[in-house]
Amino acid sequence: MIKFSALLLLFLTTIGFTSSAQTNDFTIKIKSGVPHEQALQVKYYNSINWEPFYAHFESFTYDPHYNYELRVRRIKLKNAELNKPSYRYSLLKITHKSLTKAERLEMEINDKRVDCQGSGQMKCLMVKFNRNDKWEYFYDHINGFDYKEGYTYNIIVNRTKLENPPQDASAYQYDLVKLVNKTITNTISLPTAAAFLSKFKWKLISLNGKEVSKHNAFLLFDAHNGRISGNSSCNNFFGPFVISSNKISFPNLGTTMRACMGENIEADLYQVLESKDLHYDIAEQTFNLYIKNKHVAIFGLSEK
Repeated sequence: MIKFSALLLLFLTTIGFTSSAQTNDFTIKIKSGVPHEQALQVKYYNSINWEPFYAHFESFTYDPHYNYELRVRRIKLKNAELNKPSYRYSLLKITHKSLTKAERLEMEINDKRVDCQGSGQMKCLMVKFNRNDKWEYFYDHINGFDYKEGYTYNIIVNRTKLENPPQDASAYQYDLVKLVNKTITNTISLPTAAAFLSKFKWKLISLNGKEVSKHNAFLLFDAHNGRISGNSSCNNFFGPFVISSNKISFPNLGTTMRACMGENIEADLYQVLESKDLHYDIAEQTFNLYIKNKHVAIFGLSEK
């Protein structure tokens, strides 16, 4: 009987030791600002640097706006699959949670998206961060904001800087705090791209791959009347313009009849503007023209 009790005690001790070796609880810190598609950045109790964590914490939902300290349990998995985690992690307790400091901004948003060039051809909102600013392209997404064309908006957002954002992605995350005002626009006008083009003078920088800024050719747009005017390096020209999606045309251009003495680019410029297969985009501070995907003209933004 004594011998049996001793064996039982030894067996239970062995089981307890094995269980202790297979399961352990520990504290871990989790860094804020990590995009959901990336591995969490963590520190263990004895860590100096942040390091990636590729497993999943059961019963824990990560919000990139917060820093966390968690008490978690790690359990060794039996017969773990090759190239799969060997442990299962479950949340015991959130011991600390603190909000990352975010910048609060007011935004005014125009009533139409416009064509723009980001990582590829895309549609952008036109926004102002101050009432007296010029409209600018906004390439990001605003979490919680339901945008519909045909309305202007005034909103308040939190802007949070992200740690290690994906390549070619924004360094910030925007979250809607409050919808201040939403106003329907009743006026019918040309696409918003035309309204943007009308705010500036567009100086010709490059034509058919050649630098031509010395010739002082330029374009001016009048979105209200659907017309353009400009100078070809010799004569002034004028006429209507039409924008549809990423296509643009300048039908029925008229010009002054000045004799053009010396070097000029007038004939080449008119050949581009009168093309029937003309496409455009607006990237950064340039207005670009294409014929069958060939980049034929670059105009630079300047004040009127």
